[in-house]
Amino acid sequence: MDDSRYRVIIAEDEQLIAKNIAKHIEAENPHFVVAGIYSNGEDALAAAKDYPPAAVFTDISMPVMTGLELAAELHRTMEHVKVVIITGYAEFEYAKEALHYGVEDYLLKPLDPAELRKVLKNLELSFDSIKKNARTKGGSETLPPEDIVRLVKDHIKAHYSEDLDLNSIADDLGFSSSYLTKIFNRYENIPPAKYIRNHRMGIAKQLLADRSLTIQQVALSVGYNDPFHFSKSFKQTFGITPTEYRSAMQNV
Repeated sequence: MDDSRYRVIIAEDEQLIAKNIAKHIEAENPHFVVAGIYSNGEDALAAAKDYPPAAVFTDISMPVMTGLELAAELHRTMEHVKVVIITGYAEFEYAKEALHYGVEDYLLKPLDPAELRKVLKNLELSFDSIKKNARTKGGSETLPPEDIVRLVKDHIKAHYSEDLDLNSIADDLGFSSSYLTKIFNRYENIPPAKYIRNHRMGIAKQLLADRSLTIQQVALSVGYNDPFHFSKSFKQTFGITPTEYRSAMQNV
């Protein structure tokens, strides 16, 4: 799949309609590719969490999870994913209700090619702007989750000696902190803050082997301005203080 194209998934329980929507999306704007079609909102949500798309086009009436429920859940957990509601005239009032869930736009059935083209163009411009900003900051939430985790870990390794926390990482890399935490927890089974501490403490153990360095100098080297805070974090991680660890090393 061409990584330069924006991934779209479709949630629609009528397969013929879904395939027709997919065909029109790719025909009207070559910058989009349909990566999956799902017959209910629950399956679409699971697919979005596994590999976040740029946008979700969803019908309202579906079994298991409706399009409105899907839109609400995406807005709550994956706010960067754009949602477009596809609806009939009979459900138009529901479509307007969906705007409260951060829905980007809506389209009426049967699809009007000109309206679809306009919606896709607006999405393209929005994504291009996000991508441009992400290149400036170093990352993008439209990246695959495993790439996001890699970027975060690389950033921690490069900046562990600085004043580093979740909010600063999110700002530097262009993520929302809530999304960053969710993705990192899923792939590493550990919160980003704890990963930062563990990485710093691992470096600290190596530095403590150099007895020419004071405890305070080791603390500063791994991003702790307060030696007491450093000692407390070290003990939380390894069960002993830096002084006790250094003494134990000397007796080995």
